[in-house]
Amino acid sequence: MLTTIIAFIIVLGVLVMVHELGHFVAAKLSGVKVLEFAIGFPPRIISFIKKETKYTIGLLPFGGYVQMLGENGADFTSKTSKGSNEKDKKGNILSDPHAFLNQSPGKRFLISIAGVLMNFVLAWLLLTVGYVAGMAPMTVSLENVAGKVSSPKIYVVEVQKDSPAAKAGLEPEDIILKGTDSDQTVTFDSEQSVSDFTGANKGREVTLTVSREGQILDKKLIVSDNSDAPIGIGIYNQSVIRLPWYKAPYYAALEVGGITKQMFVFLGSFFHQLFARGEISKEVGGPVAIFNLTGAAARAGVTALIQFMALLSINLGLINILPFPALDGGRLLFIILEKIFGKKVVKEEVEGIIHTVGFALLILLILAVTYKDVMRMLGK
Repeated sequence: MLTTIIAFIIVLGVLVMVHELGHFVAAKLSGVKVLEFAIGFPPRIISFIKKETKYTIGLLPFGGYVQMLGENGADFTSKTSKGSNEKDKKGNILSDPHAFLNQSPGKRFLISIAGVLMNFVLAWLLLTVGYVAGMAPMTVSLENVAGKVSSPKIYVVEVQKDSPAAKAGLEPEDIILKGTDSDQTVTFDSEQSVSDFTGANKGREVTLTVSREGQILDKKLIVSDNSDAPIGIGIYNQSVIRLPWYKAPYYAALEVGGITKQMFVFLGSFFHQLFARGEISKEVGGPVAIFNLTGAAARAGVTALIQFMALLSINLGLINILPFPALDGGRLLFIILEKIFGKKVVKEEVEGIIHTVGFALLILLILAVTYKDVMRMLGK
């Protein structure tokens, strides 16, 4: 439990800090006055002021915010509804060139999207480190990664009904180690090696040695003449690949692209189910699920934790870019509309109310997902 708690705080802390750091740096580079840079929610455990900015760390690591001068009651971040109506030394915020609302749409757009971009950069850096250290590809085909393969693991992901494999007792998540026929024993190190072995033994009895939850089992079966599925299984190679530092960034970028594509598809399915049927997908998890998965990843090793952090970082970036009030994407939408029409579509005060309502709806959704997580844990 202690390992899970520590890993959970570190993972969320890093993800939130990187996201908010993107907003913070972009604001500073744009000449916007940052009033507060906060990681975590109150109660505050660390707080100090340096130059014009107050830096705080809260006890609850579930979010953070960058509070800028001149946000006119509409909090810029997606993590809090705190507003900013601060005035400059002359008492007139409208004349302060360092206020957020006085920046060009282009600068406000860059500040708004910087957090999301940092989430994708973080995921890319994490996966780059993972490939250098050695990890299993997540979305990139193993055959397309030119690196040193070690610790090959050929998993059974599907067993067809009434197939030779089913009759022999093979199950999904079995790891196929080797195959033995009347002439030799072949140790499997790729999907192709399994296909070559079964293809060479059609109509003959063979023995497959598999690992199941730490137990080594021998399964005898007769290979069929079906060229597409001689023994009736689907397999996946989860071998660990180690890449040189100069190749790792390229394949890490491919992974980010592949993961992003898959998450877009999932989000589309999630919102369709949410709005069309009023249901929350069973595959969606909230803080409780993230807590449990973080612990599982930490126990599985550093590489698994790195991959999990990368997934969460991309997920955080995609959710924040959605055009929904209170999210970064919602604020970007107002800026884009302003650029298109040449003026603000709604007043700052109205926009602030819209984002506040959006924030409340997000909290309700998080609570609903958390309730489902707890019920799932209780077996209900």
